[in-house]
Amino acid sequence: MPMKAKAPAKFPLQKELLDLLKNLVPLHSVYVIGMDTSKNKHIHYLHTKSKQEHLEAIYTLLIVGNKTINKNLDDLMEEVYNKMKQRCKVNILFCTLDNIMERIDIGDNFLTRTLKEAPCMYREDNTLSRYGQYGLMYHISIYKEIKTVWRHRMERAVYLISIIDIIHENEEPLSKLSVLQNAMEQICLGLLYVFWEFKPHHYTLSYLMDLCTTFTSLPNEMFPQTTFGLQRQYYMLCNASGIMRFKGRNGTNGFRSRDVGKVLKRCERFLREADRLGEKQLGHLKEAHVTV
Repeated sequence: MPMKAKAPAKFPLQKELLDLLKNLVPLHSVYVIGMDTSKNKHIHYLHTKSKQEHLEAIYTLLIVGNKTINKNLDDLMEEVYNKMKQRCKVNILFCTLDNIMERIDIGDNFLTRTLKEAPCMYREDNTLSRYGQYGLMYHISIYKEIKTVWRHRMERAVYLISIIDIIHENEEPLSKLSVLQNAMEQICLGLLYVFWEFKPHHYTLSYLMDLCTTFTSLPNEMFPQTTFGLQRQYYMLCNASGIMRFKGRNGTNGFRSRDVGKVLKRCERFLREADRLGEKQLGHLKEAHVTV
């Protein structure tokens, strides 16, 4: 019989969301990594807490399934959003029960930390309880791996952003936006690894940016969506490659080179601030891993 998990906070739309997830996923347990509530409270459980205004409930969840699912995460998240009547958006990290136990036994700091620190919204049984008692792994080799991955991601991002200026002026704006999209993905992947030691299996830019908001306000600060124009810039940045792939012509819908220039400036600022943020986090990691 499913047991009720003790939660330190109220989760908006919890019953409706869990009922839906049980219909869509062979659900074992749900851990809340972060949430933005409609009551203007912005809460993250793996890192620092902050407040930020939002119009709807937005969750970042680790969902543990009894078996694999037969749909990709994009489709699942879209289905949840629509069936919740757009009242609740969920960014999903999915893992099967067998896989999460194997990964923690081998050594996975992200999953161990999540089970230790993130509130459990639902669990079917106590199978994972003992894994929340595991300690985190600290070793200089782990630090070196994180540092190497971080530096490589940032080097790629720097290169991709640098070539925008040498692309011909008459080049279609989407081509430049697609390059910027790839650069931003590299930055986000680097941040996720240096902060979470996590390598996602889903790579859309909007998804990666949402995950990053659980430990930094940088995505919302650099890419605010308070006006239609700003929303449009962000949409085009996140979807440039897809638009190029599926639309042979008129894919820009009036998005011009000067608009790309505005997006480029935001990406450059994001790169600088992300580099500062990541290097600072590396300093903390060095203290933890090298001095143990």
